[in-house]
Amino acid sequence: MSDAAGIPVKLEGRVELASAALAAVATARREVMLLSFDFDRALYGAEAFVDAIKALGLSSERARIRVLINQPRAAMKGAHRFVELGRRMPSRIEFRELNEERQISHRADWLIVDERHLIERGSPDALVARQQLEAPLQARAKAKAFMELWEESPDCTEFRVLGL
Repeated sequence: MSDAAGIPVKLEGRVELASAALAAVATARREVMLLSFDFDRALYGAEAFVDAIKALGLSSERARIRVLINQPRAAMKGAHRFVELGRRMPSRIEFRELNEERQISHRADWLIVDERHLIERGSPDALVARQQLEAPLQARAKAKAFMELWEESPDCTEFRVLGL
């Protein structure tokens, strides 16, 4: 998808975006940060994508998967493999929801892998996204912005297992 490291590549359509997201996560060695408007099941709940997340989570005690969701109630409609995996691996996979102030201003999706790969989509209904492979400067800058949002965001209660 990219002929030169760090050069932005345009991704068109959901199939291309899903393929790029899977390829990026499959290369992860330490960390995945995902900011998503509604945690699109077609992109992030596909079996191959969840298997790649699981492989990362099992690969090392230091592996971290952080998911920051704008609209968790919308994301919980129906079964979601990624959420179920997160419930089974709470020490590796964490879910938070954007605070109310940020929900209005952040509609984008960001996928940051090991602070070197970056995929961005401007809004949840956008059919075009941008990917940058081996772009540590851009990925680190976006990771810093992600962590600022992460630190001010509460846990996502909708994604917890309800104990009876």
